[in-house]
Amino acid sequence: MKLITPIAALLIATSAWGAPQDHSEPSTVQVDGSYVSITAKGDDVRSVLYDLFRQSGHNFVLDSGVRFVLYLHLEKVSFEQALDIVTTNSSVGYEVKNGVYYIGNNRKTVKPKPGQESKPPVENKPNPTPTNSGEHKEAPPIATPGKMVTDADLQKHLTTRYSVTPIRKVFEEFTRQTGIKIEVAEDVPNYKLDAFLIDTSLKYALDVICDAAKLKWKKAANGTIFVEKE
Repeated sequence: MKLITPIAALLIATSAWGAPQDHSEPSTVQVDGSYVSITAKGDDVRSVLYDLFRQSGHNFVLDSGVRFVLYLHLEKVSFEQALDIVTTNSSVGYEVKNGVYYIGNNRKTVKPKPGQESKPPVENKPNPTPTNSGEHKEAPPIATPGKMVTDADLQKHLTTRYSVTPIRKVFEEFTRQTGIKIEVAEDVPNYKLDAFLIDTSLKYALDVICDAAKLKWKKAANGTIFVEKE
């Protein structure tokens, strides 16, 4: 499968066309408690999925090549029912790994077992993690060169809400929020992806993105994390 995005075509999750889109004012999806309502009048399935996951607080990664025009109206259905209807009508499948929904043309739908579903973020948590939603908070200091990245460093938390964004920019955001510098090998294509990760550890975010993009990461001797092809 040819990738255009990683979460990771995380993913985590994606598209190969156009520039990042502004989803700050989703108009197709509304969430009321545990119910979801969707109205799509010729909307791109990528936008519908993005808004569905953004509004419901779940993590997802969309493979490249997903493109379909949707006409539908769903009124107060469960998240899983809405996802099933949207993916079935778009001829795509999905599976859940470590709480992240991976969606794509060549995936066979595998329903998550109880407890595998990704959980919406906990509200009103103290000291919220800075995000890329326009807030500018002081970033942690970059790790000291020559000092190996520790397990504690990998447990630092981050949040991203990116759509159709180059993978290197996503990794730059990881660095900004955690202070751990991430270097990407020159031969890694600049995949574009939807990286929608809420309050996850750096290790978890790296695993999701690299798994979807068929990449691997390792601790480098210079105190950085190095990402390369598998």
